[in-house]
Amino acid sequence: MLCCLQIAAAVLTAWLALPAAAHADYRFCNKTSYVLDGAIAFETEGRWASRGWVHILPGACSTALEGDIDERDYYVFARSIDAHAGRVKYFSGNTQFCTLDDDFELEGNEQCALRGYDSADFLRVRTKAGKNWSTTFAEAGEYTEEQARVAAVQRLLKDNGFALNRIDGIAARNTLRAIEAFQRSADVPVTGKVDEALIAQLIERAMEEQASAGLDLCNRTDTLVWAAIGYENGGDEMSSGWVRIEPDTCRKAIKGKLDREAYYVYAEGVDDAGAIAQGGEGAMIWSGNDSFCIKTTRFEIKGRERCAARGFDERGFMRVETGGKPLRRVDFD
Repeated sequence: MLCCLQIAAAVLTAWLALPAAAHADYRFCNKTSYVLDGAIAFETEGRWASRGWVHILPGACSTALEGDIDERDYYVFARSIDAHAGRVKYFSGNTQFCTLDDDFELEGNEQCALRGYDSADFLRVRTKAGKNWSTTFAEAGEYTEEQARVAAVQRLLKDNGFALNRIDGIAARNTLRAIEAFQRSADVPVTGKVDEALIAQLIERAMEEQASAGLDLCNRTDTLVWAAIGYENGGDEMSSGWVRIEPDTCRKAIKGKLDREAYYVYAEGVDDAGAIAQGGEGAMIWSGNDSFCIKTTRFEIKGRERCAARGFDERGFMRVETGGKPLRRVDFD
């Protein structure tokens, strides 16, 4: 799911894959320290289509689209999975396509929010005709495949609360000791090996950690809800949105233990036409007395003053006290 504390970063490389591959496809490769979910968009029969998600382990490749590659533009996007602590890492561009939080295959790239979809900014990739093509998601550190696997294990160990000074892709003694300590705590064979089994175990435990902390927004209505949050970040007051929440589901707006006295939330229920939905007590709006700036499209805005003068709308957010607890849930009903 998409978190509201976000940063965007992209370092991608692409090349025509070797012809020895078994069959034709477009592949995503991961040379980062993050486990990624990827999506791809392309034009077919005069209509744009987007689909995802493709799970991509560090140091490995996954098929995003099967079939021969035409000489044309494809668009790609990737995000770090929820198991990772902190802000979601994005590998993105500046062309918007529609997405959903779960697996999706959608037509068209226009009016995503009005059609009830999320959206993301995809990066254009110009391909050459052939059997195969690969796009590699990479970080500035330029890890090799093996270094990416080690760096991912280091990151996931930190996500699970194990103290490591750095994420560098080097399997030094402190990393191997942390792996063995994790394996003992998880009651699995203590091998010290960096492999897919270890990564899967680390992801499972990290997901359990994430589920027990953060700010959860839950939609208890029978209509789609879009939510925004306000929070303090390094002395700056921020607002961020939108979080798409389907009926009878919850989305995590902030990951990790809540370290602020309070956060702020605003939400709107919308009907099939994209207008504010009407409930038994009138317009389905959840608001309060603390003003923050918003936009109709996805946003992250610094400061809550002079919203109109800066070209933003202004809404009253409700204050949500944390009470010193690591997990807080807000129900929209």
